[in-house]
Amino acid sequence: MELDIEGKKFFDYITEYQKNAENDIIRKISEGIGVDEDKLRNFLHSDVDETNINEFGRFDDLVKTVNIEKAQEYFEKIENREIPVYEVNIKVNKLLRKIVIDGHLE
Repeated sequence: MELDIEGKKFFDYITEYQKNAENDIIRKISEGIGVDEDKLRNFLHSDVDETNINEFGRFDDLVKTVNIEKAQEYFEKIENREIPVYEVNIKVNKLLRKIVIDGHLE
């Protein structure tokens, strides 16, 4: 027996909740490091792995949209310490790769 409220099935509510949670996380990451939200979403909805992540320079293009000052503030707030720009670049690259390849939106 499936729960049916207002024309929605129980699993419709779960799917809607997951989609809203994903959207919130993408928005927070985009705002946090200043990355282009649309480009990030496109990556998340494409079949990307380690071997094709930078086909046609698309990962490099995504990274170039990051606002380094915002990203620096974001990571410094998380780690509660000053972080040099070169380290911010490494963290940005690592974060975006993890999100895009592994699908970890946490």
